[in-house]
Amino acid sequence: MRPQSRKYNIICLSNQLWDYPLWTNKRHVMGRLAEKGHSVLFVDPFLNIGRVFLKHVFKKEWTLRRLATRIKKDFGVTIYTPLNAIPFGYKATELYIKKINKISENIFDSSRKTLLWIYNVEITDIDKYIKGIKHDFLIYDCVDNYSAFPRYDTADKKRKISTQEKYLAEKADAVFASAPGLVEKMRKFNPRTFYTPNVGDYERFKNTLSYKNQIPEEIKRIPEPRIGFTGAVDEYKFDTGLLKKVASDYPGYSFIIIGPMALKEREASKKALGVEDLNNVYYFDSRPYDQMVKYTAGFDVCIIPYQINEYTVGGCFPVKFHEQLAAGIPVVVTDLPAYAPFYDVCYISKSHNEFSQNIRRALQENSPEKVKERQKIAKENTWDGKVNNMIKIINSLI
Repeated sequence: MRPQSRKYNIICLSNQLWDYPLWTNKRHVMGRLAEKGHSVLFVDPFLNIGRVFLKHVFKKEWTLRRLATRIKKDFGVTIYTPLNAIPFGYKATELYIKKINKISENIFDSSRKTLLWIYNVEITDIDKYIKGIKHDFLIYDCVDNYSAFPRYDTADKKRKISTQEKYLAEKADAVFASAPGLVEKMRKFNPRTFYTPNVGDYERFKNTLSYKNQIPEEIKRIPEPRIGFTGAVDEYKFDTGLLKKVASDYPGYSFIIIGPMALKEREASKKALGVEDLNNVYYFDSRPYDQMVKYTAGFDVCIIPYQINEYTVGGCFPVKFHEQLAAGIPVVVTDLPAYAPFYDVCYISKSHNEFSQNIRRALQENSPEKVKERQKIAKENTWDGKVNNMIKIINSLI
């Protein structure tokens, strides 16, 4: 059998729900692996029977069959969502391991090798899952600098999550890392660490500019030029001070923010962003991912105003970056290491002042030639390319 034709059984322990509203890279990777003929069991993080679960029920995401089995299928992937109703953690762990093994026996081809593909380094009793779930090859796919998350706000909390991550990385037969800082960090634990940078959905966004006549009405009525950001407004990443500065610098430009807000204990609003006094800032909550091409078509410049801190420098490479290049739209970013190879197709800003100046430059310098240059790079950084590279690495090690 040729290496590229090998097919695997894959058990993915995810750190985000399959139905997470922003269409995560887990879905991209696992969905494409299923398309390529691999059998995929995607295990959601444990969902407590409470507000979040009820929200899913009200959205009719849980049929009676799914309630009975905790299983559904999507994009050729089997999704298992453990519902956490058991008060004793160790009993829940035993139950979930048995359930995962049982589902695997029912859906997998026993002649294939099984990969245990872990994103969820924060999972309780991770050592028990690694020992208890039947597999032939262990992968740690590192996509975040977890110890820099705000929830690990004490030395003891940081130590515990760092120890758990070190254990997983050392146990893994291969470690994938999505940003330069993560590669450097993981190679201290495992020499079989490979840089698999984040990429974008080129096919979805490559025709963005042809949607200029289908821009949503709520965007169309906002004055041009429109400077847009899409994605989660997380307090530990999004630089609200930078947004306020650029919006103040350019009162004649419209700044549009689209995405869920995760600012601590605040309502999703312009006030939470600290820009309630700026009439040229427009905030919209999440919009469906399959409509984002039309929203992006309404932007003249895309911005990613991320802070420079331990989290972003150590492990951040936004998926939106390559999707905005695929759209052909100018992209202005802060100076994160992940952008360095793309300096000639984006505007990397080393300070707030430079970020502000780059917005004006991006508008002035845009041209059909620059659109083609951006799209050429985006076409070289796709999910299919990333998945093919991952399988090539696995084939060389297994």
